[in-house]
Amino acid sequence: MADISQPVVAPLVIGLTRPRMMWGVPIGLFVGELMLVVMIFLNTKNLGAFLLFLPFHAIAFTMTIRDPHMASIFRVRIAKCPLTRNRHFWGGNSYQP
Repeated sequence: MADISQPVVAPLVIGLTRPRMMWGVPIGLFVGELMLVVMIFLNTKNLGAFLLFLPFHAIAFTMTIRDPHMASIFRVRIAKCPLTRNRHFWGGNSYQP
C-alpha cells in the first residue's frame, strides 16, 4: 500500500512554478537591490558603494533559498497589512477602535 501522508511533487512542477531568477534571486528583488545600490552610489559619489551589492545580494539569496516566492510574500504583506498605530493596545492590527 502506498504511503499517502506526503504528496509527491514532480521536479517539473517545481520548475514551472518558480519565479524568473537572476543569480539565485527573483528578478524583481534583484532589480530592487541593484536600484538601491545605484541610488546609494549617486548620493555618495563613491565607487565603493557598489560593494554593498554583495551583502544585499547575500541577504536576498538566503531569504529565497527555502522559498523563492518569499520576496513576493513580503511585498504583499507590507502592501496589504500595514502596521497601525493602535497595534500595541489591541495586540494586533485593528482598523476600528
